[in-house]
Amino acid sequence: MQTLKYIAIIAHNTFRESIRDKILYNIVFLAIALTLFSIVLGEWSVFDRAYVIKSTTLSVMSLSGLLISIFVGISLVQKEIQRRTVLTLLSKPISRVTFIVGKYFGLLAVVAVHLTLLTVIYYLMLFVMNAEPTASLLLAIYLIFCEMAVVIAVALLFSSFSSTILSALFTLGVYFAGHLSNELLEQVRFASRMGEMGDASTALFEKAAVVIHAIFPGLYRYNVTSYVVHGLALPDMYLFWNTVYALGYVGVFLAIASWWFSRRDFL
Repeated sequence: MQTLKYIAIIAHNTFRESIRDKILYNIVFLAIALTLFSIVLGEWSVFDRAYVIKSTTLSVMSLSGLLISIFVGISLVQKEIQRRTVLTLLSKPISRVTFIVGKYFGLLAVVAVHLTLLTVIYYLMLFVMNAEPTASLLLAIYLIFCEMAVVIAVALLFSSFSSTILSALFTLGVYFAGHLSNELLEQVRFASRMGEMGDASTALFEKAAVVIHAIFPGLYRYNVTSYVVHGLALPDMYLFWNTVYALGYVGVFLAIASWWFSRRDFL
């Protein structure tokens, strides 16, 4: 119980520190502006206005969540190290695992508030534009939150042992690999079936694609915009299994981040 208390305290302080960050406000204002701009895109587009507004806004939510995870999340640990305040924190009966986990939940709360704000604006905008604001859109937003939960864990992992710039690049690399790994595997297998590559090249590329697909988190699973905006039903138990999938990767990344952070010497 004492450990949970310390995690809650660190998470609360992290949340308060993060919401005072100027970068966060810039990202939030940019996300709101792009969300409102989707109305203009809907008017200009040759496609259905409601489709454009919904798909654009969901993309903005995912992108802004990624920016918050990278530019705010990576600096959480680095600021503590650079200011040497981490020494003060760790001199108290607080383990380094507790420190990492508390930072994680603090930033996760920031992303949750950000997505909630955009969701309110999103639904008000759809209601005003008569664009059929349905409860099914909440499913897509929830999956975006699950995706950001994984990305935040990745950002904390890299920030626990690397510099700010490298951590940002590594996190972006994992994000894009997670979104493209399934498509890469399908393209390699398609090229193999069509005989567009030699036997040796096919085996090599297919093994590499399988390894990438297995190692990197499949963030493509959380992009269900096409299902939601077209009113299609998600497969049975889709939310449950992908929630479990996200929790599994979050647990692994936080465990590695805590282990690596525990090995660092700040003296």
